[in-house]
Parts: sequence; C-alpha cells; structure tokens
Amino acid sequence: MGVFGDRLRREREMRGITLDEISESTKISRRHLQALEREHFNQLPGGVFNKGFVRAYAHFLGIDEDQAVADYSIASNEQPEPEDKFPLAVHIEPDRELNPRRSHLPLVFALAALAGVLVGYFFFLKSKPQNNRSAAPTQQAPVQEPAPKTPQAANTESTVAAPVPRPERQAPAVAQEKKKPAEKTFFIVIKAKEDSWVSIIADGKSVMQRVLIADRQKLVKAGKQIVLRTGNAGGIDVIFNGKPLGSIGNENEPRTLTFNATGLVQ
Repeated sequence: MGVFGDRLRREREMRGITLDEISESTKISRRHLQALEREHFNQLPGGVFNKGFVRAYAHFLGIDEDQAVADYSIASNEQPEPEDKFPLAVHIEPDRELNPRRSHLPLVFALAALAGVLVGYFFFLKSKPQNNRSAAPTQQAPVQEPAPKTPQAANTESTVAAPVPRPERQAPAVAQEKKKPAEKTFFIVIKAKEDSWVSIIADGKSVMQRVLIADRQKLVKAGKQIVLRTGNAGGIDVIFNGKPLGSIGNENEPRTLTFNATGLVQ
C-alpha cells in the first residue's frame, strides 16, 4: 500500500467510517473503494471515473478534494489531459445547404399564423356591428316619467291622511310583573383553634381549600348551600347566622357539614 492509499485509509479510520457507509452514500462499489486504498488502480474503470471516485471519497470524509485528486495523479503517474483534446466546432450561422428544408419551415409557420390572425380579426369586425344594432333598441327605449302632480291632487292627498292610531293604555309594569321574592342569604363563620385544613364550597363555587391557621377565621355567605369539609373537626368552631354550633367533632377527625338557609342539614 502506497502513501496515497494509506492516507485515505487512515483518514477514514480516524473518523470511524466503514467502506460500506461510503459505498452506500456515494454509490461507488466497495471493490473500487478498496482498490483506491490499496492503490490497485488497474482495477478501476480509468480516466475521469477514477478522479470522480477520489473526489467523492474525499468529500464524504471531509478532506480537501482537490488535494486528494492531486495526490492520486502523483500516485498513479497520470498525466493531465490537454485542454484541446476534444476540440469543439461552434457554428455561428447554420449552413443552409446542409439542411435546406429547415430554413423554410419557420417562414411557412409565420405566414400561416399571420393569416389566422387576419381571418379571426375579419370575423370579429363582421360580427361587431350586428351586436351593436341588436343592442340599440333596448338602449333607446323611452323612459316614462311620472306626471307632475296638480295642486288639486296635492290638496286631496293632504286631506286624506291615514288615521293615527291611539296608543293603548298599558298597565304599569310594576303591576304586570310579579314581585320576585327576595332570595334569603345566610352565612357561616369558621374559627380555627388549631391549624386545620378546610374546604368550603358556596352555591357550587369553591371559596377556600387550604389550611386555616390558628386564631384566624373565615366568613362565607351563600343563598342556597354551603358545603364545609375539614380534616380536624375538633380544631375549629362553626357559627351559623351568628349562632355557635358547638363541638362538631374530635381532634383530627374529618367531617363534612352541609348548610342551607334553614341551618345544618347534615
């Protein structure tokens, strides 16, 4: 193995890349990649294909592609191809004698297209006056204006006026509407003798759900229902509408109390 192939192999192994990964990405067969690393250039297709393999290999590894191609040329003793190896003759003007029919086709197509445009324009002009003539009667139809009113007609219209309806007497809104009974509200007061967890729901809305610190109290008002939950029944006092309920349980005893406008339900 020479210097060129050994460098390619070392660069690949330093990056932890296998020949199969390069082959899958570059679509170069594994046999040709091994031939590059072992410098068995006689097993490669030759010509520009070899340099293309080297450039794709170097691009995949992330090394200098031009330098890799130059190293390959030195290792393979390949001479650079002369620039004028494949001269190209550029004809600025086509030779009409080589293809005489080609020069007449564009002219024929141009004449046919021009004739088609002229024919279409002729039919357009021919049909346009007829459309104008047919549209003329409809546009010239006289518009009848209303006759001006005479003074007698104006007086007649002013005298014959529609009778103004008399507003009906409506009963007072206060008499029609039934008085709604005022909703009775009630309240409870929770006083904490000890730190106690308390949850309060008033008319379906959560008001409180936390620890009520000792010597603190909470006032809650409602119109329908209050649900009181506590984890320390002996640590709180409950007052309903100003009246103490007394002991509601023992210390650290969970209780659930439900109140309505009449008092304690359960």
